Amino acid sequence: MFDSIDATLATLARSPWVLLVVGLLAAADALVPLAPSESTVIAVAVASAATGRPPLVVVVVVAALGAYGGDWLAYRLGRRFGPAMTARLRRHRRTRTAAELAHRVIHRRGRALIVFGRYLPGGRSATAITAGLVGYPPGRFQRFTALAVTVWAAWAALLGYGSSIFLDGRPTRALVLACAIAPVSAVAIGLARRLVTARAASATTS
Repeated sequence: MFDSIDATLATLARSPWVLLVVGLLAAADALVPLAPSESTVIAVAVASAATGRPPLVVVVVVAALGAYGGDWLAYRLGRRFGPAMTARLRRHRRTRTAAELAHRVIHRRGRALIVFGRYLPGGRSATAITAGLVGYPPGRFQRFTALAVTVWAAWAALLGYGSSIFLDGRPTRALVLACAIAPVSAVAIGLARRLVTARAASATTS
């Protein structure tokens, strides 16, 4: 069974469409959180380690560019509908309080949320759209998003590539290992995010 899956991964890695799939899924994940962007990058990186195709650097670049485009689109959608939605929310006290809280959180801790929020289920799309809704500065959003997508793409690709190297080029076992490690490392990243935001909150109030 493993041999057949290994052969399938090798065939996919040689496909001229594989990088297009990586980029499109990385972009779609910003609007459809169930899109398997992370597992796709890991799988292609596993195949890259086993076959040399596609080159790992290219996988990282394509995944980062796709993720950046998806995040920017989600942000622009938030900007497009932000004024109307904000006016609607401010009509009622409860929703007005929620809107004001979202505005404060994004403007005070936007950097940490943009960089680390993508590792939480639905966190990437929620952060990007909310940043647009509350009018987070576009230049700042672009800078932090560029950093975030680069780190994310490199993390997913190196996780897959490293697992394949560790298991001596057995792609299927490497894919299983990498997909098992990914949630654990995402939890660690989430804890780091909480630490960073807690320090930011402490600095703001001091």
